[in-house]
Amino acid sequence: MPPDDPATHPAPSQDDEETALLRWEGLPADATVLVPSLGPTPMRVPDNAWAMLVLAVDILGEVDPDTAGQVALFAGSWLADQPPADLHEGDLVIRPLPPEQDLGRPDDNHVADVEVLLAYRGRWMPIGRWAGVDERWPWTLAPTVAAAMRLYIDAAETLSREAVLTSERPGSSPLRWAGTVLSDLMSADLVTYGEELVWERCAGEVRHTARLRIDGTFLLADGERVFATPSAAATALSGKHHHGWSAWRRTSDGRFLADLRAELRARRER
Repeated sequence: MPPDDPATHPAPSQDDEETALLRWEGLPADATVLVPSLGPTPMRVPDNAWAMLVLAVDILGEVDPDTAGQVALFAGSWLADQPPADLHEGDLVIRPLPPEQDLGRPDDNHVADVEVLLAYRGRWMPIGRWAGVDERWPWTLAPTVAAAMRLYIDAAETLSREAVLTSERPGSSPLRWAGTVLSDLMSADLVTYGEELVWERCAGEVRHTARLRIDGTFLLADGERVFATPSAAATALSGKHHHGWSAWRRTSDGRFLADLRAELRARRER
């Protein structure tokens, strides 16, 4: 038998590799993978975009000392314009921009100033700015981005627990946790109490489900774990920092929570 000719088995294209990785991680099809590097690192915000929304970050733990702290995953998707911060509470975005400092190379697109913003209490607040970074900026920023996502989720969960405890006191309203974006979606009849949500990962081999409680929180399928935000639920299930709005979709029609949130924005802007 003649030796196998590698030319008859071409390597998968970069697009195929990225699509497979997105399906495995349960990320939307329009996501861009920054780490592992599957293409050129974006060094500027595209002309038709405002910023990159962070969708997933994974920093390896200390199980293996040889890999602890390494960036295993960093992905996002481009936002066409600046959305209202009150509807994107807890979202992080990244903006690679031309360097402010004159480097003497005006046409050099291999250096950028990269800023990170967090939607918090109705404002896009700066988390940090890295000046004069090269194409390795995703690896440089990932630990800070992951830490910011973790801190916000922890704060939201603490606030949720305090609200639940308050609502359980005699004479208190059981709806004290109203006012979140999810509860706004429920008020607008874009989602309903008890509705099932699903998130598929590992190329469809893993299927997580949750239901919306009347206070706008997530009850996982185990019937025990409750989370205040879609991102907290997705992060708990995957062990990675995930943007839950782009992960969870409504089981009844397959619409993502991010799309329903965009519809709520469109209604408000009419």
